[in-house]
Amino acid sequence: MARRLLSIWFPRLASDSSLRSQPVEGPFALTLRSGNTDHLHCLNAAAQALGLHRGMALADARAICPDLVTRPADLAAEAAALAALRRWTGRAAAPPTIPRAGEKLLPNRNFH
Repeated sequence: MARRLLSIWFPRLASDSSLRSQPVEGPFALTLRSGNTDHLHCLNAAAQALGLHRGMALADARAICPDLVTRPADLAAEAAALAALRRWTGRAAAPPTIPRAGEKLLPNRNFH
């Protein structure tokens, strides 16, 4: 049986989840505090189109885009959204495997 791998990347999962519950028109970003500075954590497409990027200091982002709407990132909600996606993908594929240090990943032979 051929080994099947699935890799999915959701670069805007956190911002999309936040915007689904409270929509905003225009550039939007979630922020995280690091030390004494807030940084952009996750942005929508409108914010990225203006040249903003993940990790940018919020003060710099506001200098580029004064109309930027922000909310604090909710890392627990982001982890819950990823866990829900993991459960959902487990219905159609073998459950995700996270190897321990030094372990090899072997294909799931029980998958039909």
